Amino acid sequence: MGRLRFFLKVAFICNICFLLAEVSYYIDYKGHFQELLKFVLPMGMMVAFPLNVLTLLVAAIMLFRRKITWSALPPYVFIVNVIILLVQFYFLF
Repeated sequence: MGRLRFFLKVAFICNICFLLAEVSYYIDYKGHFQELLKFVLPMGMMVAFPLNVLTLLVAAIMLFRRKITWSALPPYVFIVNVIILLVQFYFLF
């Protein structure tokens, strides 16, 4: 259960990087923040989607089978990850 909470939070951080990567395409930052974008872009574009899908799938299965309770997870992180997953489907597919 502790690992799932950890991976939900890591997926949340990667999802924030995904949102920053998507916003960076639309904002003209005139070459600033290049060092930051070197780390944000790979984490957001390559790691966020698979990690988010995997952790949400495992969490949903465990909730469905009643292996864990809703209160054992951070529910706000779970819900925000689901919303960002929908945004990822929109932008990636």
